[in-house]
Amino acid sequence: MFRRNSLATTAAGLLAVVALVAGCSSAPLTDVRKILSNAKTNTDSLTSMHFRIEADGQFMFGYPAATPTPTLAPAPTLAPTPTPTATPVASPSAAASAAASSSGLAVASGSPKLSAAPSPSVSPSPIASATPSATLNPTPLPTSGPSPSPTPTPVYTTMPISLQGTQAEGDIDLLNKTAHVTGGVPGLPTLSGELIEISPFAYFRSYGATKYAMSDDTGMGVLNPALSSAPSPAWIVREIVTLANDPSLSPVLLGTEQEAGGPAYHIRVEVTKQVAQAALKSIGQALGSGELNLWITQDGLQLERLEFKTADPTSGTAAIRVVLSNWNNVQAIKAPDPQNFDVPALPSTGQ
Repeated sequence: MFRRNSLATTAAGLLAVVALVAGCSSAPLTDVRKILSNAKTNTDSLTSMHFRIEADGQFMFGYPAATPTPTLAPAPTLAPTPTPTATPVASPSAAASAAASSSGLAVASGSPKLSAAPSPSVSPSPIASATPSATLNPTPLPTSGPSPSPTPTPVYTTMPISLQGTQAEGDIDLLNKTAHVTGGVPGLPTLSGELIEISPFAYFRSYGATKYAMSDDTGMGVLNPALSSAPSPAWIVREIVTLANDPSLSPVLLGTEQEAGGPAYHIRVEVTKQVAQAALKSIGQALGSGELNLWITQDGLQLERLEFKTADPTSGTAAIRVVLSNWNNVQAIKAPDPQNFDVPALPSTGQ
């Protein structure tokens, strides 16, 4: 009897503890805008993460094109027109002077007033005039003033990239500007292999290679995983979370689903082409409309997974999945052993 009472008391105590814990636990959120707003705040403050990306289909990549600087058209070079040689003929005044001189008449200054008839020996021949050449209408030169405003066409250029078989995985440390990635895009063979970045240096080796090639990381652009600024992968992820909460869109909370990191809110957004282009700028210039799905952890409100599918004629047919984990908790990324560098041999001096 005493034992039964003891067990009952213990069970009641456990139930009370469970009830207390349940009462202290935060209830799941139902405001989709609040979920996305918190997820953006956490994504913006990420310092490191583990990621995995998979893609298939074809994607139209947009990159800024050089806008030609308008220049004024040069004035046409006129071919020199040969000047016909006219037979020298005295002008009327010269003829009058000559006549006056020969006849002993004086010529007053100013307009000549001949009182004597011209000498018959000075017969004024018609003055030869050069035969006018064809009239040229050169482009009028612009007057001084402000240069005309150029029209930037095109501003962006699009290039199709096959995403079939794309897979990559690795760690990114934004705080220390380091990254370690393996995988690649089969459609771009030069982007497949292993990349270790310790800013400002990058070490890369393709599949099957045993040595790393070393270079600086300038000019990597969107392929630079160690940066948080545009247009790096981390920046793209942040902008995608931002555009999901765009006031012109209508995100829908589909419920809570079990993910690798625990329960997660599943949110679906129909993204318009205008919003995608405005949010992702140069990267989005070739993006079309599509369906965006986000999974945000219930505990921590961290973005765990995003999937984007598009079948817009302007952007091809593509599906992209990004999975994040180990938020703010990756191990230190180190450069490879110097013995594994592919150092070109110095040319022989012949000595």
